[in-house]
Amino acid sequence: MRRFRFRLQPLLRLRQQVERSARRELAVAMAEVNRLDQQIAAAEQGLRDCADQAAANTAVGQLARSLETGLRRHQLRLRGKQQKAQEKVDVVRSDYVVKARDLKALKRVREQRFADWRTETLKAEQAELDELARLGRAARIDDEGARGEKA
Repeated sequence: MRRFRFRLQPLLRLRQQVERSARRELAVAMAEVNRLDQQIAAAEQGLRDCADQAAANTAVGQLARSLETGLRRHQLRLRGKQQKAQEKVDVVRSDYVVKARDLKALKRVREQRFADWRTETLKAEQAELDELARLGRAARIDDEGARGEKA
């Protein structure tokens, strides 16, 4: 039985590599968004902590108000970075979806060709078995005919 060969196998391997690369890029972009989310949450927690201390009209209160102002600016910068990172995730995700769809289509083609090859191979094997059975019956009939002539 001959082996199955998919002529587009090099293209399939290339598409798998491209899809894996796009998946990694998406994971990196999503990790960046998550990191920024955590930093924003930490800044918000710092703002809540400063708000408690800022109510006092002491040196600690003034320091807390100054820190609160700095944290608000930091939080604003983080939100800008987060928005850019989210836009990058959207672009990378759409790129990944296209590459995954291309890979899936090529895999379907391979599966279809394999199924066709398998069907053809099974038909050829069955034809060989039928031919062997026919030859066996013909040989048996010849043997019986030869024995009948001797008797």
